[in-house]
Amino acid sequence: MTLEFFKDGRTNMVEDVRMLEDAERGVPHARIYTWSDIWVTLGRNQRPEDALHDLSVNHIVRPTGGAAVLHGHDITVSVARPLADLECSPREVKKAYFGLVYPLVKALNKLKVKCVLGIDVPKRDRMDSPYCFASKSDYDILNVLGGEKVCGCAMKITDRAALLQASIPVSIPKIDPHSILKDYAPTPIQSVDLMDFERVYGKILLNY
Repeated sequence: MTLEFFKDGRTNMVEDVRMLEDAERGVPHARIYTWSDIWVTLGRNQRPEDALHDLSVNHIVRPTGGAAVLHGHDITVSVARPLADLECSPREVKKAYFGLVYPLVKALNKLKVKCVLGIDVPKRDRMDSPYCFASKSDYDILNVLGGEKVCGCAMKITDRAALLQASIPVSIPKIDPHSILKDYAPTPIQSVDLMDFERVYGKILLNY
């Protein structure tokens, strides 16, 4: 696993795609990174005009699905693994997702962010939105008590590997999100230290 600081959106997405390609060749990899500036990543099926008020903001389409994510104030995680390591086939999308996301859930809980997947939150409202943190599904990582989304996750699966990209907001956004994001909703900030997260998450990944 690598820990990387202050890279721009294009570099980050290129490196994540390269990780997926390596995983397709049997080489797993994970990285934790931060951003050099304010960026928005869009899900691979999103159009910028559907998610953004301001098309001049730095934005790029992710290889994974999901909705728009504002970066620059978050810890971003990418992990790619061969399907053979996850013991699943390309048709077993949920199994692949669980194999990638559970180490992240476990790491957050060890860092006192009490969270579970949406399927384990009783009486949770299902919501869809062009903004990631205003949307909730059975497979999002949500706060145990309040049901707020604490981490945005999206996955891409191929015939041989899967890539998970995740974002954990850990400070106040550097720009007014309402000015650039459609359907923005207040996003909980998690008290997670970058170095602590890297240490805990790295240990957990070694056992998966």
